[in-house]
Amino acid sequence: MFKLRPDQQKALANLRNGSILCGGVGSGKSITALGYYYTKVCDGSIDPWKEKTKGPKLYIITTAMKRDLFEWEDECNRYLIGDEVVDSWNNIKKYVDVENAFFIFDEQRVVGYGAWTHAFLKITKKNQWILLSATPGDKWEDYAPVFIANGFYRNITDFRMEHCVYSRYTKYPKITRYTNQGRLIFYRNKILVNIDYKRPTESHYIDITTGYDKEKFTEVYKEHWNVFDNCPIENGSEWCKIQRMIVNSDPRRREEFRKLIQKIPTAIVFYNFD
Repeated sequence: MFKLRPDQQKALANLRNGSILCGGVGSGKSITALGYYYTKVCDGSIDPWKEKTKGPKLYIITTAMKRDLFEWEDECNRYLIGDEVVDSWNNIKKYVDVENAFFIFDEQRVVGYGAWTHAFLKITKKNQWILLSATPGDKWEDYAPVFIANGFYRNITDFRMEHCVYSRYTKYPKITRYTNQGRLIFYRNKILVNIDYKRPTESHYIDITTGYDKEKFTEVYKEHWNVFDNCPIENGSEWCKIQRMIVNSDPRRREEFRKLIQKIPTAIVFYNFD
C-alpha cells in the first residue's frame, strides 16, 4: 500500500468539513482530499490499512479535462474506492438535489456569484464537502461564496454590507476598500489548510542581457514615429508597443537563445508576445 507524506498527513489532520485545501501543482491535493474522505468521513485507515466502513457516496466536481483523462479514478483506485461519481463544473447543476453525500470540489470555480456559485451553495447546505485550490482567492470577495457555505454570512448581500465600501463615482459597482478585515482574516485562517510541500528540485535563475537597436528606439522615443509602418504614432499605447517590439524582436535575442540551446539539450520557452 501507499503512505502519505508528512506534509500531507499534517494537512489531513487539520481538514474539516468546509475547508479549502490549498497546494501547488504536484503537492498531492487529490490524494490528501481522498485520505480525508476515507479516514475522517468513512472511518477507514491508511497506515495501518483498514477498510472503510460504509460511508456517504463520493462526488467529485472537477475540470472537464481531468474528468475525461480519468485522473480522479486513478487516485480513487489507490484507496479501493470504486463507486465515486466524477463530473465537470459545467454539469454541477445536475447535483443540486443530492443529499447526505460527500463532495470534493476540485479547482476553485466559485469565484463571483454566477450559476456555478448558486449550485455550489445549494449542494453545500445538504452535504459534507471540501474544496481544493492552488489559488483560493486574490481578493476578499473571492472568498465570499465559501464563507457563506460555511455559515459565516447569510448571503452575498450580508457579506457586502459588512465589509465592502463602493466607489461613489463609477457607473458600475466598484469596491474601493474592505472594512473589518480582521474578521475576514480570522475566517480565512479557519478554513484554509495548506500543504507545505518542499519540492526536491531547486530553481536557478540566470539573467542574460541582450542588446537592441538604440537608434530606432531613440527615434520612437523622441520623435514619436512608427518605424515599422513609417507613420506618426497616434497614442501612448502605440508608443509603448513600438518600443517593446524593437527590443523584443531584435535578432540578438535569437542568437543568445541559440547559444543556450547548444548547452542545454531540452528547453521550454515561455513568451508573452508573438
